This record gives sequence, structure tokens and C-alpha cells, in this order.
Amino acid sequence: MATFKGRMALPLLTVALAAGSLLANAPQEGLRVQASTNQLLAQRAGLGLDADHDFKLRSSHSDHLGQSHVHFAQRYKGIRVFGGDAITHTSPSGTELPLTNALHKGINLNVAPSIPGAEALAIIHQHLNPQGSYTYEPTAELVIFPITAPRIVRPHGRPNTELDATMVVEDVLRYQLAYHVQTVLLNKADSFSKYDFIVDAHTGAILKQWDSLETAASNGTGNSQYSGTVTIQTNSTGSTYELRDMTRGTGGQFGANAVTNMNHTGDQNTGSPTLVGTLYTDADNTWGDGTNYVSGGSTTNANGETAAVDAAYGVAQTWDMYKNVLGRNGIDGTGKATFSRVHFSTSFDNAFWLDQCFCMSYGDGSSFKVLTALDVAGHELSHGVCATTANLTYSGESGGLNESNSDIFGTMVEFYTRSGGGTTIGSTGGNWTIGEQLASTPLRYMYKPSLDGTSPDAWSSSIGNLNVHYSSGPNNRMFYFLSQGATTTGNTSTTYLPNGMTGIGNDHAARIWFRALSTYMTSSTNYAGARAAAISAAKDLYGAGSAEEQAVWNAFHGINVGAAWSGSTDTTPPTATASESGTTGTITLSATASDNVGVTKVEFYIDGALVGTDTTSPYSVTYNSANLANGTHSLVAKAYDAAGNVGSSTAVSFSVSNTTGGTTYNEVESNNTR
Repeated sequence: MATFKGRMALPLLTVALAAGSLLANAPQEGLRVQASTNQLLAQRAGLGLDADHDFKLRSSHSDHLGQSHVHFAQRYKGIRVFGGDAITHTSPSGTELPLTNALHKGINLNVAPSIPGAEALAIIHQHLNPQGSYTYEPTAELVIFPITAPRIVRPHGRPNTELDATMVVEDVLRYQLAYHVQTVLLNKADSFSKYDFIVDAHTGAILKQWDSLETAASNGTGNSQYSGTVTIQTNSTGSTYELRDMTRGTGGQFGANAVTNMNHTGDQNTGSPTLVGTLYTDADNTWGDGTNYVSGGSTTNANGETAAVDAAYGVAQTWDMYKNVLGRNGIDGTGKATFSRVHFSTSFDNAFWLDQCFCMSYGDGSSFKVLTALDVAGHELSHGVCATTANLTYSGESGGLNESNSDIFGTMVEFYTRSGGGTTIGSTGGNWTIGEQLASTPLRYMYKPSLDGTSPDAWSSSIGNLNVHYSSGPNNRMFYFLSQGATTTGNTSTTYLPNGMTGIGNDHAARIWFRALSTYMTSSTNYAGARAAAISAAKDLYGAGSAEEQAVWNAFHGINVGAAWSGSTDTTPPTATASESGTTGTITLSATASDNVGVTKVEFYIDGALVGTDTTSPYSVTYNSANLANGTHSLVAKAYDAAGNVGSSTAVSFSVSNTTGGTTYNEVESNNTR
């Protein structure tokens, strides 16, 4: 990886799990990783990749089913392909399971940049015109960046207003050598910003940017603001007590999970700012007074300690939920300790997770109370979990799913804690709003997102243009439906489920979503991809055709993502045969398909890329062959039934011989008029 650093000599923490530490602690896992690497390298040609491609390990884990999952980042000539991921899955007996494939094909680039990384950093510095200093040195990583455009794949004549998320695909128009520049400016003058940029490595043009700040052993007695009197784990030094939990987490900044006092020095433009803060200590091991911080008061007296109590309790409860219910050892899966910084800055109305320090930061609030509420702590720490699993890019649909994931697990931490903890997530004590303890109205409403005045209740083709805190809304609602069900009227109803649906409860819903996130999602997963991942997770955990799988289908249908369940316990895949006619201009792709219950749709793939879908027999789509290079291509038809079984045809070769060049991207229409 080519990475260029800016002026500040501060370390940038790598989010992905290091292969060395992973293999040292688990030699058997190391053998599986090597086998998965060899598997991918051997399959490159079949995946549409040439010898210039290889794969870098991101993470690996084995689950309670005995399956192993290895997540790789795609590289071309040693350069990371942005959004290119593959996840191998292996059964307990060592059998290869279907690959999770988000790889990019057809790359043919000179990877020598025209401008150095330092110049890309200078361009971004000029663009930002920061008023303060960088909290961490900016970095510029050379990447292969796909330039994409959406394309609609839907039945003939169906208007855009009737589209669902499974009918839109992203076409790669071209690949661009670029720099991925990351900046962190934690000061009031620069609005406490963390921006990512994609910079053309030849011209210096800014191709894309997004805000990536992911917001929203001794026992002591803590008087918390949001959870009453609680027991917190501290460390006795003999003369005093540290707010350091020696029972959870190892390594990291303090060797265990800890809470520090920033004393309002988080603004890099004021005072003598520190990146860590001062570890909280107390003489009698009784912490806090249970009341909101008094602005301008001491951050070390009982009132100032209250925020630290809530932060420590929030980390402990989040840690325990992931470990005891979901089998995950801490935020990154390896038990690495984190720390929480409270009293971050004066009147700071935010809380955020930062990968660079592997830490949480909490503001004292101005229009809000101190932002250490339990669901907020669970939310922010879950950004760290996402970063070390699917690593969902924090923009577009994947960014909305990233935010939703944190809302989901922030809510699950609340239910887990309030219903007594243990090895399951209960159904009492929590609620389905986010940040309701911070102000008179919640930040978000999971059961009906539009109650905040901005978030949509269902997916639409424009959802990727929204701020990620709003595009998260439909997936939040999906999870509510999955857990609690949908009614036929009122705020918990949806027009997509006129008869409502039955939920499966918090515990099963959370297990399905976590497996979908950690096992099947990649950095570029969108709403349709999240549905597919959740269906696979439900099948793994509870069986094909189970009530849980049916609920996943229905919950996603309730937000306009895919069809409702209409199948059975059928596990027999359809059969399909593909054919093609024409060599120039508009060509016709056809298929015959049959199934013991019934075919619901047929997808057509040219050279591995989805180009069309039809839902009624005879199955066919037309396609503009000018989108293809002259020469031989491969057609495969995939037939689906209502139970989600998939059958693929044998590949059929066909030729294209257009006389004029040029590439156009047109909507594909099928002969389905319904």
C-alpha cells in the first residue's frame, strides 16, 4: 500500500486486523487463512481477474457454527481497489462455501501517478483552508477508484416511483488512479470535522468527498446520570482508584478499557490540547453525583465525574453484549482495549468514535445534556465494530447502513442492560428511539423514521444522496419490523405490508443482523446487498424457510427492498437454460427456467455483470451491445424461486461485432408488462 503522510508526526492506527497477531494467536486459523488465500488466487481467472490482482487479509474469524470466514481487500498491481472485497466461507469439514464477491473486474491501468501523494495532501489542505491544526497527520493512500453510475433493471413500463432497491445496480464506467486522503480537524473553528477525499492521481481534481466522522479489578460505585447507581470496574493502586476496567480489554492506550478527562481541551485551537486526556482517579471509589454537568464547573469533582461514570458503564455494557450474546471479543474482535474521553470541548453537542485513537469522545452539550447516554455509547462503539468487520464506507447507501448498524446495536445495548444482561437480549426496559435522554425529543425514531421531519420510512432511488443519519432510517425501520413486527395501522404500519407481520424478538433479530454484518457484508454493501446478507445469515442460524428467514424477507419488503416471503421450506433450486440472439446493436438475452414450486425471477449476467432481470415467462431482456467490446462474451442466466434458491445455467458464448465505437449506458427493459 502506498501511503503518504502529512506534516504532523503522529501515528495513524490501522483499523484492519493485523495478519501477524491473528496468526500468532490462532495457528489453526492461520492455516485456514492461507487456504483461503490460495483458493482466491487459484480462482482469479474464473472471477474475471488477471495475474495483476492479489488479495490482502483484512480479518478472519470462526463462528459458533464451526464455519470460518476470511475477509480480503482486492489489490491491482499492489494498489488497493477501493470497495473491492471478497469473503471466503468454509464449512467445519473444510468444504468451500459460496464466495461473497464484491470484486471489481476489467481493470487495466498504469499505476504510476502523475502527482505525488504530498501534492494531493497540499491540494486538500488548500481546499479545506483549515483554521486550526490537524489532530492527526493527513494521509494519502494510492488506490484504484471505480467511477460508477446507477442503472435501473426493472420490468417494462414500471415507473421509478415503483422501484425497489433490488432493481438498481451500479455500473462501473471506468477506473481511476487516485489518492484516498483522510483528514481530522478536531477544533471548533473547523467544526470538529473528519473528511475523506478521492483525488485524481493525474490531474489533482477532487472526485469525491464525504464527512466520515462517525457520530451520534476493583468494584466501584458509580452515580450515573442515565442509569442510576451502578457498579463500575476500577483499578486500585493502593492509594487511589483509577477509572480503568481491568476485567475488559487488553493493550491499547491504558492496558484496559479506561475513561479520561479532556477538561475541554479537545478543541485543537485552544489551551494546550491533548489527544488522550488525563486518566480519572478517585480517593474513595465512589464516583459522580448523578446530575448533568454544570457548565463552567470542575470536571474532577463529583459532578464532573458523572459523565465518566456513564461512559465507563456504557463501554462495559456494550462490551458484555457483544461478548456474551454475539461471541465477539471486544470492539475489534481481539479484545483490544479502548478508552473514552469525556468533557471533550466546551458546549460540544456531539459524541463520536475515532478509528485513529481507537477511542470514544463525548461532549458536554449545549442544546443537549451530556452525551453519555447508554444508547449513544453503544451506538458510537458499534462504529468501531463496523470498522473491523464490514467496514461500510461512510457515504451513500453503505453510509446509511453504517449509521443504522450503530443505531441497531445502541438500542440492543439498552435492551440488554435494562432487561438484566446475561446471554440473550431481552425485550424489556429499552425503547425504539435514539438519544431520547439527551433532550426533550429523540434524535431518531426507529419505528417510524419520518417523525424526525427528514428521514424517509422506505428505500427510494435517491436515498444515497441523503446525509447518512437520515438514509439510515429505512434500515432502522426494517430492524424494528424484524424484531417487533408491523401493525396494520398507525406509526408501526407500512403500505408494503398491508396485513402487517410478526416479529422474531430482539435476540434473534440482533443475531441475524450481526452475522449479516460480520460475515456477508463488504465495504460497498447497499440496501439490496444488506437484504441478501441478512437472508443468508437467517438461513445459517435458523434454517432455510424458518420463521426467522421469512421475517427477514417481510421486514425488508416493508421498506421497499425486495419481495415479501411467498415460499416454503423448499430447498430445490430452479433449473435454467440461456440463449442469445444478435451480434450488433440491440441483442436479445433469453432463458427457459423451471422449478418444483415456481420461478420468481431470472437474472441475466454478461461476463459476470448483472445486465437485466425478468419476472415472467418467457424470460428475456434486450441489451445494447454497444456497451460491450467487440469479441466473444459469456452469458449466464440465474433463476430464483420464492424460497431464495438459485439455479444457474451453463455459460453460453456469443459474439459482438459492432462497426462503431463508443459506450452508452441504457436502462434494460424486460417483456414483463405487469
